[in-house]
Amino acid sequence: MLFLFRAAFWIAVVAAFAPAGLAGFQVTERDDASIESVLAAGQDIMAFCADMPAICDAGREATVLLGGMADATTEGVNHWLETREEAEPRQTVLADSGA
Repeated sequence: MLFLFRAAFWIAVVAAFAPAGLAGFQVTERDDASIESVLAAGQDIMAFCADMPAICDAGREATVLLGGMADATTEGVNHWLETREEAEPRQTVLADSGA
């Protein structure tokens, strides 16, 4: 549950500061309303954290823990891919030109 609050907060922050032309879209009035609703959600989450700082602190700690676990997993997968590639080098198949 806390993860969802934190995720929504950070998505709101990123959405608020992302340039409008980032993906080549034109900003419309409907988009402005969407941005305002995301900002309102971010403000609600910030108010929640102001009312219950212990819960937000626990969420921060969990985020740090999950980030460390993701880093360790990424390193493990990279190591596995490197050892696999060393054991089984890729073979290049050349197409026969038919000449």
